[in-house]
Amino acid sequence: MGRKKNTYRKTKKPASKKPIIKKQASTSKVKLTDRKVLLSLLALVLFTLITYFPAFQNQITNWDDDQYITTNPILKELSAANIGSMFAGEQKYYMGNYHPLSMLSLAVDYQISGENKEGEIAAWMFHFTNNILHVINSLLVFYLVFFLIGRFEFSLIVAALFALTTLHVESVAWISERKDVLYTAFFLASLISYVRYVKLKKTGLYALSLFLFVLSLLAKGQAVSLAVSLVTIDFFLKRKLLTKQVILEKIPYFLLALAFGIMAIQAQSHGEAIHDITEFPFWYRIFFAAYSYTIYIVKLFVPYKLSAIYPYPNIMEGLPAYFYLFLLPVLGTIYLFIKNLQKNKALAFGIAFYAVNIFLLLQLIPVGSAIMADRYAYIPSIGIFIIFAYYIEKFYKMPKYKMLVRLTSSIYLIGIAFLSFQQNKTWENSMSVWDNTIKNSPRAVVAWNNRGSTKEKNKDFEGAIADFTQAINVKADYVHAWYNRGTAKKDMNRYVEAIKDFSKAIELDNEFSEAFHNRGICKDNLGDLEGAIADFNLAIRNKPEYDSPYVNRGVAKGKLGRFKEAIVDFKLALKLNPDNSSAYSNTGLALERTGDLEGAIKSYDKAIELDNQFVTAYSNRGIAKKQKGEDQAAIEDFSMAIRLNPSFAEAYYNRGLSKIKLNKRDAGCQDLQKAKQLGLKSAEYALQRYCANGSSQ
Repeated sequence: MGRKKNTYRKTKKPASKKPIIKKQASTSKVKLTDRKVLLSLLALVLFTLITYFPAFQNQITNWDDDQYITTNPILKELSAANIGSMFAGEQKYYMGNYHPLSMLSLAVDYQISGENKEGEIAAWMFHFTNNILHVINSLLVFYLVFFLIGRFEFSLIVAALFALTTLHVESVAWISERKDVLYTAFFLASLISYVRYVKLKKTGLYALSLFLFVLSLLAKGQAVSLAVSLVTIDFFLKRKLLTKQVILEKIPYFLLALAFGIMAIQAQSHGEAIHDITEFPFWYRIFFAAYSYTIYIVKLFVPYKLSAIYPYPNIMEGLPAYFYLFLLPVLGTIYLFIKNLQKNKALAFGIAFYAVNIFLLLQLIPVGSAIMADRYAYIPSIGIFIIFAYYIEKFYKMPKYKMLVRLTSSIYLIGIAFLSFQQNKTWENSMSVWDNTIKNSPRAVVAWNNRGSTKEKNKDFEGAIADFTQAINVKADYVHAWYNRGTAKKDMNRYVEAIKDFSKAIELDNEFSEAFHNRGICKDNLGDLEGAIADFNLAIRNKPEYDSPYVNRGVAKGKLGRFKEAIVDFKLALKLNPDNSSAYSNTGLALERTGDLEGAIKSYDKAIELDNQFVTAYSNRGIAKKQKGEDQAAIEDFSMAIRLNPSFAEAYYNRGLSKIKLNKRDAGCQDLQKAKQLGLKSAEYALQRYCANGSSQ
């Protein structure tokens, strides 16, 4: 018999089958409830709070904070009418934005914080909320990356960089950027819900993602980029982008983005934030965009010369040559993206996420007067940090680099946290903000102007004038600097010089109501009452809802003896603003001059009711009561005026005369002597008449 042929044979791998793809580390290896994860996230929270601790002590600045909080009447009361106005009423477009949810959050903070010991709005609650939102956002970044990529250390690196990078300080430490940190919270939560929906196929998560997207849009229009961000997520999750289901899923997002995008443009136009697009040639703006695209990435890791404002370059002699070089990094990232489309999804996703979320902020359509802003990098930075984490992880897996990567990463995070800690201090108050901005961006005219306004508020008029002058030197047609320099000179009683500055502001903007108004005040003080009235008329013509020109026009008419016309103006002012205590006080003075003492006293009563610190109203009411023969009541009003203003010579003088009339000669003469010491000439004559040897006995 022949030997039986061996029937065993080697099994071959079927050629038609694809090789098994090794799965990425999944959540089954590291769970979100693991002790290691929880302790790491707790450390991240504590480290972030320590880094941002100085921000808790910061004040309200004069860069938008004052308009959002200090002078914003809609925050004062959480009524249904005010809330409705934020969403769909007169206040829906505020400061060039449609962000009702952010406004509502500020209103809630306002109700909680109240006022500090000086009677000013306390800033602590506003800063507390911003800081807590940043901590929440840092955690949400961790969860988003973890649910996408599934690797704990990778996600923690991205979250730590997001939490600690110095470029994010502006978004957190600046109260006005509440909209940034608030919309980001809903933005990230929406992305997380969408990722979970794709992986778990639960419709409820899709609905939740859509709802959170709406909230993000209501916090800031910049959230429109989420619609395109979802496409980058689909790409990363290897979904077929052109299938019917994927396309239908995106339609609601893109429709919402379109609707809110249109509202955002309307809001910016309403707030005059969109600049004339012909200011720079379009090809200039392409290079500006390339510059910003690159510098954001650089400053995320090397936070040098961070500034509240980055002005456009001086292009009087053409675009600086170095701007052309910034096309190279842009082309480089495009090449890196294409190269890694199939090879490395995480790397390609990071590039795409950054590009999608930074694109609308690259000033291709100029918004504002700056070429870039730190706050614009808040969400886009996540994409860059994903790329950075990829390379950190790559080198960490190489045994010879493991310790070096761990050491340098730790040192870098500590260093960047320290720089962020220091950067928070630059937002302590208005002066620190503008000192830092001028130091790093000396051509930022807004910084010179706003620092001048800060100095003017602090009664440093010479310093204010110097700063306004510097702003004018940098930008000769900067109308607000001319106007503000005029107000500083007016406050110094340099009325002739002030008139010249107001006139220049009017030349640059012939509808500048406040400039006409203040020029009228200067003319009034120089005795040119008819010229003053003419300016008040122009102020009213350009801004008829502005009540102050009516009051001052009435004052000028009163000085001309046209008391009935003056009273008409005061009534018009009160119709516009029923709480205008000055209008009531001046009405009282006009009525007093016409002999209606009872009417005058009632008007003074109302002025004092509205402002119980109104020194002039107390004094004038005292004079009216004195004329009625009610000297004791008059003395009480003069005493109150003196209590509020111990240097009020006229109040001492009138109180002294009332006391003498009530046979309190010694006390009266003492008041007259005080009035004389304060420089009141009429007090000298009264002393000679009523007091022996021209002094009190």
